[in-house]
Amino acid sequence: MEKKTNEIIGETQYLGSSKSWLQKLKEESWEAELLVSTVSILGTYQMFNLVNWSTNMFIDLLNPSQYYIGYFIVYFGLLAISILISMFVIHFFLRAYWIGLVGLNSVFPDYSIKDSAYSKIYTEKILSILPKLKDSIQKVDELCSVIFSAAFTFLLMYMYLGLFASIYLLIFNLLSDYIQSYILLIPVILIGSSLFIQTAFTIISNLKFNKEKRNLQIWNFKIVRFVSIIIYGPLYKSILQVSMIFGSNFKKKKTLIYLILLFLISGMFVSIYQMTNTNIPYLISRDSYFDETKSYSSYYKTENEYNNFLLNPEIDSDKVESNILKLFIPIFGHEKMARQKICELFPKDPFKSLSDQRKQQRSQLLNCYHEYNFVFLNEENIKVEFLRYNHPKTNQYGIICYIELSNLKFGLNKLDVKKKYGGNNNTEWTIPFYYISKN
Repeated sequence: MEKKTNEIIGETQYLGSSKSWLQKLKEESWEAELLVSTVSILGTYQMFNLVNWSTNMFIDLLNPSQYYIGYFIVYFGLLAISILISMFVIHFFLRAYWIGLVGLNSVFPDYSIKDSAYSKIYTEKILSILPKLKDSIQKVDELCSVIFSAAFTFLLMYMYLGLFASIYLLIFNLLSDYIQSYILLIPVILIGSSLFIQTAFTIISNLKFNKEKRNLQIWNFKIVRFVSIIIYGPLYKSILQVSMIFGSNFKKKKTLIYLILLFLISGMFVSIYQMTNTNIPYLISRDSYFDETKSYSSYYKTENEYNNFLLNPEIDSDKVESNILKLFIPIFGHEKMARQKICELFPKDPFKSLSDQRKQQRSQLLNCYHEYNFVFLNEENIKVEFLRYNHPKTNQYGIICYIELSNLKFGLNKLDVKKKYGGNNNTEWTIPFYYISKN
């Protein structure tokens, strides 16, 4: 009996010490939160570079017909990062405000009517519309404490979905030559159907007159669990845990919902602003992105100092004084598929050495570039000789050629570069330049 009593006392002491430890951690967590939010703002801001890199990779590798898919992946990535930054910035200011309130509370525990600099009537009227200082401290502390869980859950959720979508898109393109497209789209159809069914069941089961129907609620649970495993993979329990904490406390903490809406709205504004610093708009407006009546700085090397990925051909300057004009034309990764339809496949000759075959293959590749890359000077098709080239700044693979200008008229001229893949899938650019003859 005595032994059992000691065990109970020991367990009680352990629980008491655990609670005090947890309470102490809660009280001092604001220090870590403030530090982490500051570091997170700087770290998350650097993730915009990852979105920019992903956008350029999609432009380079994806077939233009799949650009819309790439757009949704990178834009939602940009939106996710923008929401995270909004969360951390808002958290930083809320926590700083909380520190100010705590400091005031340590000096002035509450409002005072007796010592007020204003009249008693005015002071009482103002205090009647103001919340209690301790209530404000508690509410702001609660808001700050939940931001991190929402932020990192949102980040994990998007990272998994973005990675899954990118891998699926890569596998789709690798297998599209061997398997029918409708077969490869089966996983997308299944996931889309599952999401639709889950949404329908969730809405129906949460109607007031259905909440007590046991069979319907059990089926809703099974469907949500199944769809969550498919969409979130190994992270599904962690994501469901956080979402259920918010959902199960919805009625008594509705202010958290308004805070999340604030994150979404502010994140949308940040993402729209940041999108202008990337090539994301090109993914949805490729056909109308370049205006033939407009000059773009990306056309000219002298004005293209900060561009790390070329969407277009490039010449040295918009003012040309030399009689020779150097032109760089990027060759995108997705052109490989088009070349298979335009040019003949390189035949392997077992009687030739690998070195000879490699030389012949390179020569044939250059000839193939002539089959769909065309250069026009003042609307006249000119014959040029291409050389393979890696751009020294962007490290993009492409071709260069040199154009003779000695017989060109003095003044404004234009260079048209056209990629004709066949059908409607063509691209062209009009590069204006001003020719100043040395003679």
